[in-house]
Amino acid sequence: MLAKLLKYDFKAMFKIFLPLWGVLLVVSGINRLFTGAGLDAEQGLGLVNSLMVLLYVLLIMAVMVVTTVIIIARFYQGLLKDEGYLMFTIPVKPWQLVASKLISAVVISMLSVLVAIVSVLIIASYQGFFYDLTQVWEVLGTMTPNANGLAILSVVSVFVGLICAVSQVYASMALGHLAGSHRVGFAVLAFIVLSVIWSTVGSVIGMFGYPDVTTSLTTVTTQSDAVQVMTVFSDVMGAALVWGLVLDVVRCVVHLGITNYILSRRLNLE
Repeated sequence: MLAKLLKYDFKAMFKIFLPLWGVLLVVSGINRLFTGAGLDAEQGLGLVNSLMVLLYVLLIMAVMVVTTVIIIARFYQGLLKDEGYLMFTIPVKPWQLVASKLISAVVISMLSVLVAIVSVLIIASYQGFFYDLTQVWEVLGTMTPNANGLAILSVVSVFVGLICAVSQVYASMALGHLAGSHRVGFAVLAFIVLSVIWSTVGSVIGMFGYPDVTTSLTTVTTQSDAVQVMTVFSDVMGAALVWGLVLDVVRCVVHLGITNYILSRRLNLE
C-alpha cells in the first residue's frame, strides 16, 4: 500500500515540478549560449543577456520556494484538512501516510537541488572544466586525511539533515493541529520552539562533545604547514559531522514519533 501512496504523491508532484525543472534547464542552456558567444552591449544584445540572467535567478528562487510550499501544502492539505477525511478512510496506517509524504518530499527536494546544480554547471562549464575539478579534488585529497570519508559523511549528513528538516515541519503542523483555533499560528510557534530546543541541545554537545578538537586547535600556529592545518581541519570536521549526524537521527525519530502519535491518537479534522 505504501508503494501505491508513493505513486499517487509522486504523480501529483511531478506534474508541477517537471515543467519547472525543464524551463530552468532550458534557460540555463540559453544563458550558456549567450556567455559562450561573448554577447555584450556593443552587439545590441547586452539587455537580452541581462534579462536572461535575471530570469535564471528568478527561476532558481522559484524552484526552491515552490518546493518548500508544495512540501508543506501536500502534508497539510492531504492529512490535516478536508482531504484527510478521505486519506484516513483508506486501509493504511497513519505512519504509512506520513512515510509517503516524507519520502516524496525528500526525493523532490533532492531532485530540485540536483537540477539547480546541473543548471549552474551548464552556465559555468568551459572546456576542461571537469578536468580542473578532478585536479582540485586530487590536491585536496593529498592534503586532507580521510578526504573521501569526509565527503561521504558530508553527503550522508546533508541527506539526513534534509529528512530531519522535513520531519520537523510535519511535527510542527501536527502539534499546531492540537490547538482548537489558530492552528497555523500554533504550528509556526511549535516549529520555533523545536528549533530552539534542538539548537540548545546542539550547543551543549558542542561544548562538551569535542574535547579532542580543542586540543588539536591549540597545535596550529602561524608556522604550521598546510598539511598540519588540513589534518586539524579534518579532525574538526569529522567530529562535527559525526555528532551532527547523531543529533539529526535523534531529531528525526522524535519528530516522526510526535507526528505519528498525533495522527494516530489525537487527530481531529473538524
